[in-house]
Amino acid sequence: MSDWCSSSQLQLNEIKTELIWFGSKKTLDIVSEKELTLAVGTSMIRPVKAVHDLGIQLDSELAMKAHVSKVTNSCFYQLRRLWQIRRLVALEVTARDIKRSSNFRTSNYIF
Repeated sequence: MSDWCSSSQLQLNEIKTELIWFGSKKTLDIVSEKELTLAVGTSMIRPVKAVHDLGIQLDSELAMKAHVSKVTNSCFYQLRRLWQIRRLVALEVTARDIKRSSNFRTSNYIF
């Protein structure tokens, strides 16, 4: 891997490098941990259960469980934030509308 990166004029960051093997749970259980590791330079990279690439969480079984869970958590977080500020937004909008309507009524009486 290091040789290929060098020949392609690429630099490999061993600290950020992740390894994932895709397959069914049954297939992945057959292969031993030693066979799954990858030697890059002086370090050994162990496989992980899920990786994050281009905004998508991929798990080893391609079931998208990690991605769906992360997106769902993010959506619920945003909904909770909106629920918390709903009264404040409503009060600001109401106050602005009341001010605008009172200015409009006052200007009608002046003319």
